[in-house]
Amino acid sequence: MIIHNMYPITRGKKKVFRFDYYSADNKKKFLQAPSKKILQEKIDKKFKDKGFVKTNSEQVKVSEAQSEFIDIKLANKRAAGKTQQSTIDDYVSFYDNHINPYFKDKDIRTITKFDVAKFVENLQEKDITSKTVIKIFNHFKNIISYQVDRFKIENNICKEINYLTDVHIIEKEQQELNLNKWTLEIMQEVIGNIDNPMIKLIFMILLETAARPSEIRALERENLLFLKSNSLKIDIVKAVKKRKKLGKTKTKKGKRKVDISPSLKDHIVDYLNTLPPLQDKLFLNTVGKYICIEALNKALINALKKMRPEYQKLPIDRKSYAFRHYRTTYFAAKGKFKNALELAHYIGDKDINFVNSTYIKPYEQEEVKSEFKENIIWKN
Repeated sequence: MIIHNMYPITRGKKKVFRFDYYSADNKKKFLQAPSKKILQEKIDKKFKDKGFVKTNSEQVKVSEAQSEFIDIKLANKRAAGKTQQSTIDDYVSFYDNHINPYFKDKDIRTITKFDVAKFVENLQEKDITSKTVIKIFNHFKNIISYQVDRFKIENNICKEINYLTDVHIIEKEQQELNLNKWTLEIMQEVIGNIDNPMIKLIFMILLETAARPSEIRALERENLLFLKSNSLKIDIVKAVKKRKKLGKTKTKKGKRKVDISPSLKDHIVDYLNTLPPLQDKLFLNTVGKYICIEALNKALINALKKMRPEYQKLPIDRKSYAFRHYRTTYFAAKGKFKNALELAHYIGDKDINFVNSTYIKPYEQEEVKSEFKENIIWKN
């Protein structure tokens, strides 16, 4: 513990050092010793179970710490777009559902290591994943750090010890994707069972491009590069975020151009001809908002019910996201890309190691792959 507010005083003819602090009931107290070193030892002993030393009488409530932290994140969002609204929404949810119910607006200067340890233990007993436990704890740690940065408290108790020692993340075992069973034609058949023309087209684009659903839902006419040239490509530049707000792609690598087949181009043009001439956004619901992911998932569930029994459950759990995983696996297995770097760039993923272990590595023992050739045909 580093203490900055020791100061010398004279007691009789002797010089001693004093440290002022406030007790939990806000009564001013002090420690003193003949040297700074001895005084530091006294302070450490006195506050060995505390992360927050009360060196002033002003309370710092958990709610105030949260509010000030959110305010600065909102300011960052407005000034430079450094924080996404979806991230801020997560911070608010962590506080409302976990931090505030546990600490009940306690003065953070009085929180002990035991309090924090019990908080983590309480989180682990809830029906949430280990990753979420870590995110909630890190948010709590960050709102406290902001108070340290503002000189309202001396140090951050969340950094005193590793409270997450017993929090273990169990990585999901990747579901096997049998491309001999789940052929491209079968995936096209699933999409063919979707009744809504708009949603059907979204899934057609997802299957061909391996894009994220949020990216395709955000498409506008200007992103259809084939309308301006002979290039059969779509420009991915934006994504639909929470509350159906338009925002940036998930990663900085998310901005990219993806290929489509001549057949898909024809279907997109036919769809464009059904839209009002002045409507730039491609996929809006009946009230003029971006179509929601729930509508896509519901349509997909109904489409699967029309399949043969062995095809009524996709081999990937994430519903609409399944097409991204399927197509990326397909690209890797068929040798469209030479390495993980090329594939990651195409799908807009910054994690090269994940792309390599999930998509490239399972197929590296195969014999030399032939040049990737494909001509997708979509039925009318």
